[in-house]
Amino acid sequence: MMAEQKKEKPEKKKLSAAALKKLKYGGISTAITCIVVAVVIVLNILVSVLVEKYPLKLDLTEDAKFEISEESINYLKNLDQNVNFTVLMAESNFQTSSESLKMVSEILSRYTQYTDKISLSYIDPATNPDIVSKYQSDYSGSLTEGDIVISNADESDGLKLRVVSIGNLFDYDQQKYMQYYYYGVGTLEDCITGFSGEQNLTSALMYVTDADPVSVGLIALANGQPIYNMQYSGGGVNALANTLIRNGYDVTQVDLYQDEISTEKYDMLILPAPVNDLTANGIDTLSAFLFNDGKYSKDLIYIADFTQSSTPKLNEFLETWGIQVTNNIAMESDPNTAQQVSLSINTGSAVAVPVASIQEDTYSAGIPNKALPIAAPLCRVIHLLWDSKTSGITTALLKTSDSVYLNQMGQKTENADTTSVGAQTIAAISSRRNIDNNITYESNIMVLGSMLLCDANLMSDASYNNASYLITAVNNMAGKGDNLVIASKNMTKEKITITTAGVRGIHLFIFAIPSAVIAVGIWVFLRRRNK
Repeated sequence: MMAEQKKEKPEKKKLSAAALKKLKYGGISTAITCIVVAVVIVLNILVSVLVEKYPLKLDLTEDAKFEISEESINYLKNLDQNVNFTVLMAESNFQTSSESLKMVSEILSRYTQYTDKISLSYIDPATNPDIVSKYQSDYSGSLTEGDIVISNADESDGLKLRVVSIGNLFDYDQQKYMQYYYYGVGTLEDCITGFSGEQNLTSALMYVTDADPVSVGLIALANGQPIYNMQYSGGGVNALANTLIRNGYDVTQVDLYQDEISTEKYDMLILPAPVNDLTANGIDTLSAFLFNDGKYSKDLIYIADFTQSSTPKLNEFLETWGIQVTNNIAMESDPNTAQQVSLSINTGSAVAVPVASIQEDTYSAGIPNKALPIAAPLCRVIHLLWDSKTSGITTALLKTSDSVYLNQMGQKTENADTTSVGAQTIAAISSRRNIDNNITYESNIMVLGSMLLCDANLMSDASYNNASYLITAVNNMAGKGDNLVIASKNMTKEKITITTAGVRGIHLFIFAIPSAVIAVGIWVFLRRRNK
């Protein structure tokens, strides 16, 4: 047999230097690509988590519709109590039901991004009846789907809550709303003109975190009947009450003659423009409340108005506090000084009214922008009677311009003497104090010259200082430091106007980041080519 020939092993081909170089840098490129992809994935996950927790989203809308105000942000940053925000609707339904509810969802998420003290949750009432029952037992109204329940997380001293309904989050075109409600014309979304929900949400937060809220008795009734003129004063009374509620006050309507007005239950009373004079018992109730068995520490807001009849007993009571409300109405004679305003009680064109100026710093401290006008329609002139401080202290809060003239209540304007009479006081405060063991106790009566200072249109219009001044003055009188007046956001514009900050954000994402990626790519390419 022939010897088997040994098979020779094929020689391995050696890669050329160029091929080795290509393989080396190809591997490096693949590794870099893998690393970049991994980094992008990790960054995407981190950004998603951060966006949910921190305010990193860009709101490019003209009025920052999806952002909350600096007032709310500052309050949130100083929050020291845990609070629960509970939306009574499944989250998926809440975010997809409508554009307006999607906006509310974004706003709610902002509250959790500026503080770790707020816990936001969505619950389906149908599958969580126990939670709904828990809230319902401490809520006097009826809970419905979509309500937002804001409550204290620490229930050791009991559950404290406020409920904000969907209907109270938005402003509506009343004419469109009536067409929709009664005739089914259009949709509810078509009726929305503005978002006022932030004011309600933040005020509810303020209420549940206030350990000792000021309790207010609003004297709305006299023996079961409205004490004020509902047609002319109803809107102003509601606007003032809502402003107080939104700033953490606990407001309850009371009957002057049928309800017990206890100093243990109430810290403040509001007497809004009683049409008829008070009885002797009514005067005694107010006097006893303010005296408080010598402990004082109570407040009364009295609002005079042109709709009142003769009130001699009430006038005499006020004069014992050094304040006289006259029957003269301050009217503006100078058209260049007058403010053109549209009042809720006036269905016609705008009317010219005096502008009030702030007279002191104590009760106006904290107003964000004192340059805004305070419109003062049909204010009764107030005289301060005390020449010394022996009985107490009287202070003018608001005065008109020097160019006003006076018109007698009940007299036609065209018959008035239009001669200017100089600046007139239209809001004032009187204080009485008692010192016991070196501790000063003080009761106050704040008097406003017209219910129209609280007109619903003026109180809701951010271009006027009526709401901001009134809540600031009341807060300072009551010893509350925080005042909150947040303007509504317009939702009627269809086009989105991008802000300067928004443009910068777009430039960052559209130009800066892609440019950096391209630059890195060119650098890697040139390095590979030159190796």
